[in-house]
Amino acid sequence: MTLYRRAWTMQLREGAEAAYDDAHAAIWPELKAQMTASGIVRFFLYRSGRTIFAFQERDQPFGPTTVPPSDVTVRWWRTMAPLMVTEGANHRPVHHTLREVFALDTTSETET
Repeated sequence: MTLYRRAWTMQLREGAEAAYDDAHAAIWPELKAQMTASGIVRFFLYRSGRTIFAFQERDQPFGPTTVPPSDVTVRWWRTMAPLMVTEGANHRPVHHTLREVFALDTTSETET
């Protein structure tokens, strides 16, 4: 199976680290189901201080960024907005896409 991957960073607001960790320890089942339904097979979040590193793999290519987010995603963004740096009224977290510069994957074919 070919997997498609992407990575990005996001920023937490000062003092939001523990609340962010707690929210993800109790992530909504419907959000996990929505991610799985969209083809995500792996999704990891790492945190160093207020910087979040996200890594995701899907079983299908990533679509255009103009596709509207699902209702559950919008609700999650709204819940996370007090904790994260966001784009404003839509509450989408500000993110900075990372460009892959090296990969060693001996388990499967992958594409970015």
